[in-house]
Amino acid sequence: MSGRIVLLGFDAMDPGMVRALAAQGRRLPNFAQLLQRAAHVPVRNPVGLYVGTLWSTFLTGCSGARTGFHCWEEIVPETYERRLTSAEQISGAPFWEALGDAGRRVAVIDVPHSDAGRELNGVAISEWGCHDRHFGLRTYPPELAGELAKRYGFHAVLGADPWAVREWAPDDYLFRAGPRRTPQEDAQLLDALLQGARAKAALSCDLLAEEPWDLFVSVFGETHSAGHQLWHVHDPSHRRHDPQLRARIGDPLVRVYEEMDGALASHLQQLDDEVTVLVLLSHGIGPHHDGTHLLPEILRLLDASYRRERRSSPRRRAAAATWSRLPAGARRRLGPGLAARLRARPTGAAIDDESDEQRRRQLFFKAPNNFVIGGVRVNRRGREADGKVEPGPELDRLLERLSEDLLALVNVQTGAPVISSVLRTDAYYPRSPEDRLPDLFLEWNYDHPIETVWSPRFGTIHGLYEHWRTGDHRADGLLLVRDGALPAGAKLPPIDVEDLAPTIAAGLGVALDDVDGSPVSYLYPSSVA
Repeated sequence: MSGRIVLLGFDAMDPGMVRALAAQGRRLPNFAQLLQRAAHVPVRNPVGLYVGTLWSTFLTGCSGARTGFHCWEEIVPETYERRLTSAEQISGAPFWEALGDAGRRVAVIDVPHSDAGRELNGVAISEWGCHDRHFGLRTYPPELAGELAKRYGFHAVLGADPWAVREWAPDDYLFRAGPRRTPQEDAQLLDALLQGARAKAALSCDLLAEEPWDLFVSVFGETHSAGHQLWHVHDPSHRRHDPQLRARIGDPLVRVYEEMDGALASHLQQLDDEVTVLVLLSHGIGPHHDGTHLLPEILRLLDASYRRERRSSPRRRAAAATWSRLPAGARRRLGPGLAARLRARPTGAAIDDESDEQRRRQLFFKAPNNFVIGGVRVNRRGREADGKVEPGPELDRLLERLSEDLLALVNVQTGAPVISSVLRTDAYYPRSPEDRLPDLFLEWNYDHPIETVWSPRFGTIHGLYEHWRTGDHRADGLLLVRDGALPAGAKLPPIDVEDLAPTIAAGLGVALDDVDGSPVSYLYPSSVA
């Protein structure tokens, strides 16, 4: 990297799907050409926190724990109440501000969770066409917002209520009169996303042409929206799939990806080979099969089980312990027969959340962490107001035991484990008494909907997943680097997303202070390093 850098980000545009469509030739011809010409760099996103902290980590170069923002809500330790968060809480400055301070000319458009209302040596636009909303449309210089409105209007989906300060993505509520969209509303949403994508490409390309920016960053959010809202139309195996709608409107994800291919081409046409081009496919997408809606009830019942264990029979305790210690392969072999027996039994109804007082009473409770990765937080003494668990050996024993019982959960419909792995947060992030992070991350088994769950400790619970979102994120991304110093098509080692900011800055001759990431030297010439 040297001279000029242009980064095009495609939010939640699945790398595997891009490769598959590009291999078909006619589908994504410009991505296909870029895949041949560019070096390929896998991007590791923040473990357990990637849904909420991916972009804040990208823009600050700080770890998911240090940014202080990982979900749209959090539990307040002093009161146990749920509270909405804001991107105003993000700790760390966007790396392009340091570049501007060093004399580099910068243009930045729609990086999620960023606030363009700050002075910059260049131009910044936030939330004109961004999936994540916090501030409403803001620009630097401030008068640019009105100019954009006159010239391009507002994004047909992501620009709804453009000046409003709100936490919810507009695609969650537009074109949806009821709990779920009708086929007609799905079609309307797709048409509006395609219309918005074309307007965004025009805005972005016009700004790119205004001057030879040292750094130009533009992120497209339509892929994020389509993945969440229209996965069921894309995926024939999804239980809400409507083949007639699919035949009428086509594959919505493919159509949005094709629009992104056109946006890529219109930008690349302006750039010669002297410009380093970075294309970031931030992370993947898949079916929204998780058990987050059941997690409060699962934890409530496990908590109750632990409390009454002393009164339970030795036989029940032994059965639960035996099941939790079985190897995963043995549980999978036993699961189908067990599931068949359990399906014949009545099930209890699960609730979707717990009260403040319930969290106060329990040993542990659900910690907000978006949907795709479940979060559990221990009611710890010295941290929560009415903490129940002493830090140290007592906490370690509880987390080990809880992990075993969570891994023992069975999806009654399939006989497979509900949770594929349980990760301790402190194995990946430094903890502080002030943080709001979960203590455990739960990686759900995404193969099938999770609605009826059996535990050897508390039996069976049931709760339908009825949310309108049918797609959700998958962890890791891909960076494509078109640079004359790198061999075409090279498969390079993976990098962490927090390394992107210091690497881009180093490519422009600027060192960043107080970041967790490090410059990745093989992505820029040794003369710059």
